[in-house]
Amino acid sequence: AATTHRLLRTQDGDFMECIIIIYGKAVSLLTNGWMYKAVAALIFFLLQPYVMLFSAFTVLVFLDLFSKFIALSAGWLIETGKFVKPSLFESVRGIAQAHRDRIINSHGMRTQFAEKLIVYLVLVFAGCFADRLIGHTSMAQLAMAYLAGVEFLSIVENLDDAGVSAVHDLAGLI
Repeated sequence: AATTHRLLRTQDGDFMECIIIIYGKAVSLLTNGWMYKAVAALIFFLLQPYVMLFSAFTVLVFLDLFSKFIALSAGWLIETGKFVKPSLFESVRGIAQAHRDRIINSHGMRTQFAEKLIVYLVLVFAGCFADRLIGHTSMAQLAMAYLAGVEFLSIVENLDDAGVSAVHDLAGLI
């Protein structure tokens, strides 16, 4: 890096030499870890049609985690006697204090969340590969639809546990 900066500050005649050195370093970096890069490129190529669904699905999983935090916070607020029936806003505001009081355990949540995400990703990857092998059978979309439905139900149940009355009837329907 120091050599590159020194070359950039030299005369215009040396500028081309600097470009050649930088280009050479960039090309040599492309070949480092080529097997990992090839596998990653293959996976991204196979999953390309599902990237948008994947992104939306990941947001849904994060919303489920956040709704779990809200439910835990609401339960903590009731147990401590701070509120008889906390509102959604009060439950969201109570997340930080519930975390400090170890009601929301970041290690436990990370572990559960990571395991859940890994299992879900494996199922969706399997569906994507089945689609590619069999020929667009919509297995990945079926897996994502089922898992998204499970996540949606979990979010509704978490909000119902938090005392959000607007979802109580919906929880009963699902």
